[in-house]
Amino acid sequence: MMLMNLKINWHYLLNITFFALAGIELLAELFGFSFLSLVTRLLLPIVLGLLYFSVSNKNNLLFYLLLSLLLVSNVFFYYRDKPLFYFGILAFILLRIVAIIIILSGTKHNNYLQIVIASFPFLIIFFYLISVTNEITDVEFNTLILQSILISLLAGISTANYFKNENRQNSWLLISTLLFIGLRFIVFIERFIISDLTLLFNRPISVILNTFAFYTFYKFVITAEFENNNTTQ
Repeated sequence: MMLMNLKINWHYLLNITFFALAGIELLAELFGFSFLSLVTRLLLPIVLGLLYFSVSNKNNLLFYLLLSLLLVSNVFFYYRDKPLFYFGILAFILLRIVAIIIILSGTKHNNYLQIVIASFPFLIIFFYLISVTNEITDVEFNTLILQSILISLLAGISTANYFKNENRQNSWLLISTLLFIGLRFIVFIERFIISDLTLLFNRPISVILNTFAFYTFYKFVITAEFENNNTTQ
């Protein structure tokens, strides 16, 4: 009983720490403390990994890989106007691929035709945004195409699974995906549409969306493991 209470208390403490760090990052972005923002970005994936370790009975190595890629991309994204930024993009693309693998392995009876159909509306929207974007390099164009395909596929999987089976697992996945899509729009607008303007609310909104997107994805992974474990027993 004491061990269980200790585990529960540790879990609550990690939750509080995670959102406290997110709050510090939000304030750091608002007041321009870039180094403090970087420190919180490094700590957040670590705390989320500890949260997952404290709850999961499976300890999926792919989820730890996803968090490692998040940490690496956060470091490189700190250098926004330097070549290292593109290594951050590469790490984040790999992160998306790992996330899709985790989702497909955590959801049963995937209908791939439904997933493709559900992905098309999102793909059309992102391709339209790319088509009206001026003055981008070939590398940026190809990167945007690949990122659009991956986020659209993620959206298609989430939508198809949610409407097929409206349970807690798929609800967490849909919420996470919608937050990732919102984050993608914010980043796209900031970098390619109003890149010459500095808007006060851009970065704070990105922090909020990013924090809750990864937290709800963590909740999806935990819920999927729990439900899959119950069905196999």
